[in-house]
Amino acid sequence: MKIRYEVPNKLEITFGKEAECDGCGSEGDEARNVGELLLPQYALATGGLAKDHRPLITFPDNNNFHLITASEYRRLLLYLTSVPSILEADMGFHIIVDRRKDRWNSVKTVLLRISEFFPGIIHAVYVLRPSSFLQKALSEVSSKLFKEEFRFKVLVCSTVDELYEHFERSQLTPDLGGELQYSHSEWIQQRIALEKFSTLMKETSTKLDDFMHEIVDCDMGNDPTQTKELLDCQGTRYKALKSELSIATTQGEDLLTQVRKPNLTYNIISHVAAVERLLVQLEETEKQFDNFWQKHSTKLNHWLKFRTFLLNFKQMQATLDHHLKAACDMTEVGETASRVESLIQEAHNFEKLCNCDLDTASSVIDDGDKLMQDPLSSVDHIESKCEELRRTSALLIDKIQKRNLLLTKARELMDRIDKANEWCATGVELLAGEGGLLAVDKLLEDAQSFGLTAPEQFRDMLMQSATQETRALVTQVAQRVEDVWLMVSVKRASLQRAAARPARPVQSVPPQSAALPTPANQQMETSGGSESSGGDDSDVRRSRRGHVLAELMQTEKVYVQELGSILSGYKEEIEKPENQHLLPPTLVGQADVLFGNLHELFTFHQDVFLKDLERCISATELVALCFVEKRETFFRLYSYYCQNIPRSERLRETLVDTHLFLQACQLRLGHKLPLAAYLLKPVQRITKYQLLLKDLLRYSECGSMTTGLQQALDCMLVVLKCVNDSMHQIAITGVPVDLSQQGELLMQGSFLVVSENKRDLRLRIRPRRRHIFLYEKAMLFCKPATKNSHNKATYHFKHDLLMSQIGLTESVKGDLRKFEVWRQGRCEVHTITAPTVEVKRAWVERIKRVLLDQLKELKGERVRQYGLQHHRTLIQTSSWEVSGAQPRPQPPAAPRTGSCDAHDEPCWSTDPSDDDDDDVEHAPAVGCGLVALSDYTAVGPSEVSLREGQHAELLKVGCAGWWYVRLAGGQGEGWAPAAYLDQRKTSRSSSRSHDRLHEH
Repeated sequence: MKIRYEVPNKLEITFGKEAECDGCGSEGDEARNVGELLLPQYALATGGLAKDHRPLITFPDNNNFHLITASEYRRLLLYLTSVPSILEADMGFHIIVDRRKDRWNSVKTVLLRISEFFPGIIHAVYVLRPSSFLQKALSEVSSKLFKEEFRFKVLVCSTVDELYEHFERSQLTPDLGGELQYSHSEWIQQRIALEKFSTLMKETSTKLDDFMHEIVDCDMGNDPTQTKELLDCQGTRYKALKSELSIATTQGEDLLTQVRKPNLTYNIISHVAAVERLLVQLEETEKQFDNFWQKHSTKLNHWLKFRTFLLNFKQMQATLDHHLKAACDMTEVGETASRVESLIQEAHNFEKLCNCDLDTASSVIDDGDKLMQDPLSSVDHIESKCEELRRTSALLIDKIQKRNLLLTKARELMDRIDKANEWCATGVELLAGEGGLLAVDKLLEDAQSFGLTAPEQFRDMLMQSATQETRALVTQVAQRVEDVWLMVSVKRASLQRAAARPARPVQSVPPQSAALPTPANQQMETSGGSESSGGDDSDVRRSRRGHVLAELMQTEKVYVQELGSILSGYKEEIEKPENQHLLPPTLVGQADVLFGNLHELFTFHQDVFLKDLERCISATELVALCFVEKRETFFRLYSYYCQNIPRSERLRETLVDTHLFLQACQLRLGHKLPLAAYLLKPVQRITKYQLLLKDLLRYSECGSMTTGLQQALDCMLVVLKCVNDSMHQIAITGVPVDLSQQGELLMQGSFLVVSENKRDLRLRIRPRRRHIFLYEKAMLFCKPATKNSHNKATYHFKHDLLMSQIGLTESVKGDLRKFEVWRQGRCEVHTITAPTVEVKRAWVERIKRVLLDQLKELKGERVRQYGLQHHRTLIQTSSWEVSGAQPRPQPPAAPRTGSCDAHDEPCWSTDPSDDDDDDVEHAPAVGCGLVALSDYTAVGPSEVSLREGQHAELLKVGCAGWWYVRLAGGQGEGWAPAAYLDQRKTSRSSSRSHDRLHEH
């Protein structure tokens, strides 16, 4: 590709003797250049035009034309005729010869020289004849004689007024009676600037040509490193040339502004046109250069990706071949149970190692698939490499699966052998002792646990699982089992014969040794189990599914009624103007804080969800669809309600449920429980949905019904996790960034973190517990703080990393649970230890997905952010990962000492100082008796379920309305909501309390 410029011929205006005009020879060293010839003003190109728009050249009457030589005249005329545009020059020139002060003979000399050499077309020559009387007379006589000697038209003018027939005054200089302001010095300066700009463009053009000729046929290399270096080098040179083009454009624009300045005494249109033409040519050149570089860089980038793919393919193929050979060499199955366990652990570790490389191979295959979509790619070559990796990966996976299956069977075989040996030992002890018929029958019954029903069948079963290494052991064990079985069978036969003889009188058996009767609940479970295993299994499932649907509908109606009673019995009463003087001062104007968006929940469930359930209750699939379609509404409403719980609890603690106004509301409503218990209803309800859906799924047949229910269950689990994540998120304190701008909250969890700063090699922080929040745009490292009085976790912000600046190391030597995230250049490294390998793998995969999405420039629709329309948003998140996390406020775990692990229940100190924030004035004494006011179903393992009227003993007063109790009758102990419990009072104290309420 050759870039050329159409510029005026020979624009160089230098005042040294080294520059000469093209086509003109020099007459020795004394020949003058164009710059020297322009200064004496032998001839001028003022920029004026005739009425027919042809350019004008003037030979002024300076009495010096005879001093110029022929070669100098040629050089000067060549330059002056190149000043107008090519179009104007092709039209021809008008020439004015001013000889008003000269003699008539000089006129003829000038005309002869013009006729001898003029580099363009002459349209007409206008001669201003000498003004003296004698010379004027000579001109009148001789002009008629020599006009016919020239090949161009000659017009002799006596005065300048005759020129106005052919020229406008605005096109003539003042010395010809015109209005054209002309400064010869400024004209020369503009030509010099135009000359420099043209030279710069020619130099830039040459550099562009050289660069493109150099790179068009360059060797792109076979090593990706070399190709990358070549791409970087050429990219740097491209940017440098682009910079030079930008400089040239700026210089040309400045020059154009200069020649267009209205305050100059001289402004020639030809100069403006010349600069504009050069700028247009420069713009076209830049476009051609950019197009060329775009094609070349695309080709080079594709070559880099192709060579990188081939290099990665070779490395992964070699790695997988090595793993495949190692898998083929793994043939040992072990002769003992311990050896089998050791081999299983080795196979497990080998599988983990292979899975990492298989994931990398899958990434290489994905890169190859993307590369094949490029039109520049050789599809067949790349596809063959991808198929080879797929084939090797499939072989390796098959080997690993077969190895695991073989070792699993070997472990089962060893388990049977161990159980058989234990059974034989027990049988030998029984034969040696005084065991009766029941003991013998029990021994024979225990043999069925490891598949021993008959010795011959047991031997065949063992031999089918035996290998060459274990065949001798299996034969030995089978023979021993047969021997013991025979002896036990003989023993049993003898005991049966003895039992058939007449029994001698014996003493009565004490009542304590009699068999205990089967409890009623156990009998019901047995009958239910036998029924479900019979032939009417489908009818049983349908019946139980109907019960669950009935429970869903009934509990939904009760839930709506309870929400309505809270709003009408509490919220509306609080908001009535006539009751304002009865309210506690802290409650005035705080109803929205106390109840959150409970009214929106009530409206949604009463007007929308309950009606949908009533229409769809006859079809399980439609019920499931109700949950799926309302998923977003569930998340929005319950997320806000749960986020408002800490504010509501803090306000309620200042009020206490024993306030007379609240007790009066409770009495009017006839509620057994105080307001605090009913404010927990939404949390319990959102948790209950997934339990009901699980029951429906368990009692449903396979097919569309199961698919729909599973989808509904997944949706509700997602809602629970999102609500839970949002509650964790609002617990972060001291964050210097806007969390709403960090994108979706993807994951959050607790880890051990070691941080290292490369700028200070001495700085390596010991492992510390950090709670990490992974967003789309950032990772937040927070310090888990001691739970506050509301039993809510708090996280203090410590550090953050932008996802656009981090790198990931998936595996760290020494611990499979570790991975690293680091800033670019590894100037800052954070080594993270996950609780388990599975947790680490999930985080690594999610971080990789985020980084991959960034490389794809975050294509695709982003997850919608959910916000409230009628309430002020506390915080908004959209973490739609299926999980069983529950959004309810976690109750305190059982009291224990020491530190707590990341997977334990929330830790609580037994030190009474932990409860300083609680209102101990209204808390009962430890050890007092309690009674359950209503039924409560435990959610977490640290809670206990309550039945109305059930008695319990208070063991510890927790925070945020949770008490640790021991149920009467030894039915367990655990945490329960204090709102569901009350002290067992005497009738006298109860009547006093009742009288107080009526007085209020």
